[in-house]
Amino acid sequence: MSSLFDFSSHIRKLTSEKKYCDALTYFKANKNEFKNIAIAGNEYLVSDMLSCLRHANYYDAGFLFLQNYGIKITGDTKERILTAYGWLLWSKYKAANSNLNNSDEYNYHFDDNEENISDEDIHYSKNELIENIGSLIPLLLNLNSDFSKTLISNLFSIVLKTEKNKPSPNWKLVNDFCNCFEPKQLSKDCSTIQVESKGQLRQMELASDLENWYTYKTKALLKLGEWQECFDISKNALEVLNNFHYSNDVWFLWRVALSKKSLGNTDDTISELEAILKKKNEWFIQKELAELYFEKKDFERAFKLSIDAINNFGPLEFKINLLYLMGKIYHEKGDLNMALKHFSLSRIIRLNNGWKIPQKLLDELQKYDNPETEKINVENLESELKKSWNSLAPQKNKPNKSENFQGIILRFLHDNERGKDGFLKCDNKEYYFSLSSNYHLTPKVDINSKVIFEVCPSNDGKKELARIKGVVD
Repeated sequence: MSSLFDFSSHIRKLTSEKKYCDALTYFKANKNEFKNIAIAGNEYLVSDMLSCLRHANYYDAGFLFLQNYGIKITGDTKERILTAYGWLLWSKYKAANSNLNNSDEYNYHFDDNEENISDEDIHYSKNELIENIGSLIPLLLNLNSDFSKTLISNLFSIVLKTEKNKPSPNWKLVNDFCNCFEPKQLSKDCSTIQVESKGQLRQMELASDLENWYTYKTKALLKLGEWQECFDISKNALEVLNNFHYSNDVWFLWRVALSKKSLGNTDDTISELEAILKKKNEWFIQKELAELYFEKKDFERAFKLSIDAINNFGPLEFKINLLYLMGKIYHEKGDLNMALKHFSLSRIIRLNNGWKIPQKLLDELQKYDNPETEKINVENLESELKKSWNSLAPQKNKPNKSENFQGIILRFLHDNERGKDGFLKCDNKEYYFSLSSNYHLTPKVDINSKVIFEVCPSNDGKKELARIKGVVD
């Protein structure tokens, strides 16, 4: 009979050689030579078993292992086991949100007398996984080691990024999960990744965990309507962070402004949004300003901003509340026909997408005699209104198609073997461009390149596109 030390050492050797299934098979064949309490008391053996089960994609079997051997995750649990358990949670959560099939073959690892635990005890739901991760975080924070910090960063990122990318994020969950962390305990270090550009690899810096915490926390508070806390933490982010990524400095200012608006400080909000608009020419900022001017009964200013917003880049489906606002503005201007058309288009888009019709929109439509919006052809109505919006756009944002203009490349959507596409900017307006891989200018076009372009209609006739004709050295 070999000693527990020899048993553990052999499994350690197989684990270090990444022979995870061999290690699991060896454990099953020899574990009965030792008492459960002896196995549970060997932190090296326990952590190696959790690692093998994780790497072999037997996640639930890892949780079953802990239960079978009576291993509790507490403040007294050894660091090696805590981190192995944390990585098991990380892998399980990742798999659960990737719709992967991770059913465990319990019979392969455990004897019949160990299979009396019901599936309900070991198949954690996504919410239970998050609860377990949330319970583990304070224990990992107390360790204050490089290994635990790396794990904390990965757990933090996978939960928040996964939830944010869902069609309907649970912002209360995001907020509650952020509350598991003290900002001062999160890293300010920015990691880098390699991305390919023009056939060459280049370094791209990513936001730190601390910056990401402020980003997720303030967005969740904004979505939940916790205005004062959103205001306070957004301001704190601007004071604490020295380096911003993905225009986060602008977005923190945006949340400060919206919080002020909801707290009733209209004039300050207008001033701050006007300043933000100079840095970030986005349609939803223009829309927020238009609403504020509408509330102040400055209908001409509200109308101008709403036209800027509707003509600015962004899918029309996202602008249904803007259409409603434009209907209100047209009504105040006395153009009831155009008001009805904007209300109707907002309603039709909602119906076509299966979205709820808000009562305020129904109330507006009821003010008109027999609107019969169901009979309106959405494509014809959309086309008619787009012509009207384009005719009202400022001339500086509408260069003639026969003229050449100079712009600057803002960002790429794709940069690969098939070519490049993205957006360039000219006179505070963004234009979409696309370059094939065999176009002679494609290799010369990069971020911040100055280019000569002309404006052309797209194939669907809905947007203007930029055709790049030259690169300015």
